[in-house]
Order: sequence, then structure tokens, then C-alpha cells
Amino acid sequence: MDMGPKIVLDEGFDLSQVQTTGSVLHINEICEEIEGTEPGETDNNFVDLIGESVRDFNKLAKKTTTIDSNGFVKKLILEEGGGMPIDEDCTIYVAFSAYWENENEPFDEVDLKDVGILPGLAMALKTMLVGELSLFLFSHEVMYGEMGIPPRIRAAAQCVFYIKLLKSILTPKQGSGAVLYKSMNLPLAANLFNKAVTMLHKCRLADEAEEKIQEKLLKKLYLNLAVCYNKLRVPLKACIACNELNRLNNLWNNSKALFQNAKALRMIGQYGSAEKRLRRAIKLSPQSKDIKAELIVLISTRDACNQTKLTEILGSGRETINEKFKEEIDNLIENFKTNVNLCKLTLPPGLNSDEMNYVREACFRANLFFNKIPRSLALGNNDESTTKSSTESTTSASRTNSEENLDYSFVMDKEEQQSSCDPESLLFGQTE
Repeated sequence: MDMGPKIVLDEGFDLSQVQTTGSVLHINEICEEIEGTEPGETDNNFVDLIGESVRDFNKLAKKTTTIDSNGFVKKLILEEGGGMPIDEDCTIYVAFSAYWENENEPFDEVDLKDVGILPGLAMALKTMLVGELSLFLFSHEVMYGEMGIPPRIRAAAQCVFYIKLLKSILTPKQGSGAVLYKSMNLPLAANLFNKAVTMLHKCRLADEAEEKIQEKLLKKLYLNLAVCYNKLRVPLKACIACNELNRLNNLWNNSKALFQNAKALRMIGQYGSAEKRLRRAIKLSPQSKDIKAELIVLISTRDACNQTKLTEILGSGRETINEKFKEEIDNLIENFKTNVNLCKLTLPPGLNSDEMNYVREACFRANLFFNKIPRSLALGNNDESTTKSSTESTTSASRTNSEENLDYSFVMDKEEQQSSCDPESLLFGQTE
């Protein structure tokens, strides 16, 4: 029997809005090409999941349980769910189909913008657990009312809903990303900030006033992202957020942004660029104790992982690997591994094949990663004038003596490579 198109919500909705300001449910028909099903095939499980028409509502009512004091909503559990009951602060995702009595086809394409809040549906959902499939028999008093919406919605008519609660996500009452950040739920906070950025970039702006509002919000969001990523120890993403602030002309005139950018650059071993930003930040906020403390951390980190001796060895014209090189690499790796203020360390230019192999083996013994990153990703289409600040760091390889490694940088990393880009590419365009 053809059950007709099934109905799902295109987006989840917040139950707290249902009880207060109201919520609009965006309906979307499910095509037959659902995940795991080839075009033309029928997923029988999904058809059974949604339900079927009911010939006699009076007989059905005898099998149900009333869930409200007025007897307007009756429930029959078809498949048990699990977990905690859903809260008013949850955003939930459901699949459902709805039937009139003795009708084979579900009534579909209902524009709930026309009917507003459905109190019966709100009451029903609050009784469900994730994974649960239930049948609900609704009176018109809590659904579409005496008038209905002719011709699609009958007047003063009972209806049956088959509802599957697919997912429930607890969301904060207010503040969203800021609340999550304060509760130290940093990954979810960063995720919400990113979603907000995406939404702002998709906005169609009417005039210059709206552009200014968008820019103001983006500056705040990118700074929040930089803070989150630094706390999560994902410095490359923090640098990308700071690049966006620079694009919005809100880096070199913002001590907070410079502070976060410097922290991220310090964690990837870009000491010269980090120090430049901290010096600028101190001029903007001379009383800031945090900025001065970060400068002390930067200097101590740079001294602990100093590569001056290694650079001298690589520039000495040697043809084979020597013991001095091995000793210096071993010391550098030990200092890098034990330094909690560093996530990445870019080696100086000039490594030959034997030296590269030794560094790779030494990193493996120390449970570190050794990445060979194409420098073309860093240089890209940027001209020489845009890379001025990226050439400051002595730990970045802008060229190599070995022809084989001319276009690569070599980076020691405490975690797997977080991004396909060279750390130097994160400096492009960040000129004062």
C-alpha cells in the first residue's frame, strides 16, 4: 500500500519557544533517496516507522493513554525510546506523518506558519524519549481549532500523528556561545560561533548601515573564536580567525586581538611575529598584566627552544650527518616535548635527506609527528609585499639548500597536522 510522502521537520525547534514566543516548524518532504537506499528502492522499515491510516478513531482511543487533564491528547507507544526526558531548553528533531480518520493518504504540505503554535504537538513531544515512536490522537481543541484551514485542514476534526523523536540537543536558555564558553564547553561554543559567522556571511544586506552592523558582529565572533581555539590548543585555527579580524581592519588597533594572535603564533613557534604583536598590544594597553605575562612566556619559550646552534650547523657546508647535529636535534626535541607553551616547531632551512630521516626517526621515538608541508600552500598567489611579516621568524623555512626540499617546510608537531596550510600562510596580509 502506498503510504504517500512522509513529513519531517527541516530544522529542529526549541521547546521553550513553543511555550513562550512560539515556534515555526519548517516542513520538508522526504524523497525516496534516503541515506542507505538506492534510487527506486523502497525502505520498508521507514514506511513502517511512519505509520498507517486508522479506520476508526473510537476503537483506537480505547488502546491509548490520556496525557493531559482535559483528555485532548491520547498516546500509544509503538517503540520505546531511552535516555532522559526532554527539557524545555532542548532543540529536538522529529519525523512524523499525520492522518485524518479513515483516510489512506496522510495530509501533507501543511504550512504551520498559517496555524502558528500547535499546543497538542508541544504536549505530545514533552512525553517522548529519544528513539521513541508513538501514535498520538489529537482533539481539534489543541490542534487546528474549530475552523481548520479548508480545504486541506478539516474543521473541528480529530487527527492522528505518528511521531519519531530522532534527536534531542540541550541548548542554553540565553547567551548561546557565551554561556557555553563560561561553562567551559569550548568545542560546542566554537561550533556555535562558527555557525553565527556563516549565517552573517549569507545575509543579504540592504544598505551601508546593515553592513556596519554585520561587520561589528563579525569582529566580536572572530575574536571569540580566537579565544576558544587558543584554549583548545588549536593555534592554526586561532590564526585564521585573527586573519579575518585583520581583513576587517580590527587586528593592529585591537589589543585583545593582538594578544590572542600572539598566543597562537607563539604556540606554532612564530616567535618574531608573536613578539611584534605583543609589543604593539602593550602600546595600546600599557596596563594589561595578561599581555606582559604573555611576553614573558614568549621569551622563555623562545629561549628554551633556541635553534641558533642548529642553524649554524646547517650553514656549515657539511655533506653528511654529524654527531653535533644529532645532539642538537635530540636536545631540541626534548625541550619541545616538555614545553607546554608550544604545539608546533618549524625547523630552519637546509636539511639534507639523511638529516631529515634522523629527525623523523627521533620524532617517532619521542611520540611526536614530523610533517613535510608544501610551501606552495603558504605562498599561493600572495605577492612579495604581502609576506613581509611572515619572513620575520627565524624558525620558518623560506628556502632550502637541498633542491629536493626547496618547496617544503618541516614541522615537529605534538598532534596530527591540524591544517593543510603552512604556519607562515597564517601571517599573510597581517601588516601593520
